Amino acid sequence: MMTKHEKRTLAIKALEGDKLALSKLITLIEESMDNFIDIADIVWHRTLKAKVIGVTGMPGAGKSTLISRLTRLLRKQGKKVGIVAIDPSSPISGGSLLGDRIRMQYALDEGVFMRSMPAQREGTLPWRALLTVEILDAIGYDYVIIETVGAGQSDVQVMNAADTVIVVLMPGAGDEIQALKAGLMEIGDIYVVNKADKPEAETTYNQVKFALENITKSQGWKPRILLASAIMNKGVREVLEAVEEHLEFLEKTGSLVSRRKRRRILELELLVKARVEELLHKLITTNSKAKEIVDNVYQGLLDPISASKKLLGLVLKESKI
Repeated sequence: MMTKHEKRTLAIKALEGDKLALSKLITLIEESMDNFIDIADIVWHRTLKAKVIGVTGMPGAGKSTLISRLTRLLRKQGKKVGIVAIDPSSPISGGSLLGDRIRMQYALDEGVFMRSMPAQREGTLPWRALLTVEILDAIGYDYVIIETVGAGQSDVQVMNAADTVIVVLMPGAGDEIQALKAGLMEIGDIYVVNKADKPEAETTYNQVKFALENITKSQGWKPRILLASAIMNKGVREVLEAVEEHLEFLEKTGSLVSRRKRRRILELELLVKARVEELLHKLITTNSKAKEIVDNVYQGLLDPISASKKLLGLVLKESKI
């Protein structure tokens, strides 16, 4: 186990640009949120400078390819880019199923840092990802891109984590209907119909345009709809231009401050939930009263609603907060 001094030394090395130290620091945070406490005063005052871009959409839409193309364009502008890729979790090991991110590898150079991490429960945005965003921000990455799994609650949560949200759609897969059902039409600032070389692309574009016709977001932003083919490197520059246009709009209207406030609130919410879950799990496995409550539910002697109140009471009593 690392001492506080060792953790702080690691953080300082990461802030100086040592990528190996950065990787070790993120691993340390992934192991326990409490490890962040020892370095918070070094990191926290440096944050809220990076432009955070969320990229979401259905699996197979080409999110990774689009991100790699955008990253290369940003590198040509001299921008440092951090990528936090949320991957589906293995139901057995809990690990990341797409951790290699082969499609992004060619975009990596000295000014790019990429980290994959599993989505954890039900496709939610993990608190580890948001703390990683904060660390990359503190180090001085100009852009931090969050790629969601493309299914589940993380699609909605990324709206509260990013400054700009790109929704990537795939023609011919019924995405426009699925997106409406999933609420994706409410979270995007920019919609990209990818794989524009497919014959169905124009139809999908028009359907998405129709779906967004009467939608205007906060402060009057009208979501942009673009056709692109990331794999053929067509329309990607226009996507980046739309991102820059949206970020300028946020700064001009003062919305950037409120968006970053939402990110901090989401971080707090996810960390509180994770801490309560951790305490509850520990209580159920070690506390005799908690075990009795669980056993009574199993035997039908106690309903789960009453049991949940009793367990929460025990958590508050035993946590010594």
